[in-house]
Amino acid sequence: MPRSDALKNVWWLERDKVGIARQSDTDTEITYASPSEVKTIRLHIVKTDEDFVASGSGITLTESPAIPEEFHEALTYLVIAKGYEQTPAGMQQAIYFRNLWREEINECKRYANKGRDGSGYAIKPQSF
Repeated sequence: MPRSDALKNVWWLERDKVGIARQSDTDTEITYASPSEVKTIRLHIVKTDEDFVASGSGITLTESPAIPEEFHEALTYLVIAKGYEQTPAGMQQAIYFRNLWREEINECKRYANKGRDGSGYAIKPQSF
């Protein structure tokens, strides 16, 4: 069964770069060719940060995470909630701080789905 035209377009990540190619296959081999035209592509990515550490490789006590500064408070809410979760007597406080954390996470998601000019956008799947 032949592959659809959209499935013949492939992409991959390597050494912090994006590779895009068109696949053509015969009965004996599969080859990849560079795109035949120049187009602008937009990447929507999720950046992950290093772990928090006391010292060594990661985010130390003297550094800040890569998330925007206005959302640093969300991290403190989660840490406080986890601290209260260590004892049964602290469960009410843990629930309170978890709820604050969830509110901040929802705000973070709203922030992530907006252009920096305040306009919203949606990510729609597209073939290459």
